[in-house]
Amino acid sequence: MRILVDAGNTSTKWQLRHGGNVVDGGQGDLRDLRAWVSALGGVRDSVVAVSCVRDDAYALELNEAFDSVSPDQLHFAASSAAFAGVRNAYEEPHRLGVDRWLALLAIKARGEESAVIIDVGTACTIDIMDDGQHLGGYIFPGMVLARDALVSNTDKIRFSEQPDPSISPGTDTAGCVLSGVWLTLLATCQHVIDRFPDSKVYLTGGSAKELGALGVRGERVDGLVFDGLDFWLNGA
Repeated sequence: MRILVDAGNTSTKWQLRHGGNVVDGGQGDLRDLRAWVSALGGVRDSVVAVSCVRDDAYALELNEAFDSVSPDQLHFAASSAAFAGVRNAYEEPHRLGVDRWLALLAIKARGEESAVIIDVGTACTIDIMDDGQHLGGYIFPGMVLARDALVSNTDKIRFSEQPDPSISPGTDTAGCVLSGVWLTLLATCQHVIDRFPDSKVYLTGGSAKELGALGVRGERVDGLVFDGLDFWLNGA
């Protein structure tokens, strides 16, 4: 049995896999994770792999959540210069966010050598891989972060309405702000896609559905970090 943990900026998710199949999972805070691990029982011999983009204190708490697991069975994933034919673009490979690295590995595990990976979450990240070589990427605010930045750094941009995602010109403050944010995300993603027309596009993250509905064409995939962890464990 394998337990996979994806500790992102705003939430922590977990999966239990057996024979490559997802048999259980959840999402929540560390207390929820501890309760889930406790309810499983008999996890000492399970293999655990963790992706954590939070700080060292949070990583330590994650480690403690699995104190019932044999220490040699608990693995924290880290970005490296190369893995299974995927080559990291960073001069300091360990500085590439582990979630982005695992997404690249997940695409490799699917048999793809070239791809544009768009992850639309708290931050929007775009990574490009060509023939196994990571070419680098982009990081910019996701929808909520961009919206909140405007509100928190201005005196009079205030609204409570939450209109549906749109890139049409707004006719009130909420519409103007949110259409502006969605248009920025859409235009940026489309510009990168147009630069790499021969690469398959993958959309993931909490706002992937909305971005796809607005016109970004790509295959929607969930759980790339989990798939990357599973693939990484095979060679960890």
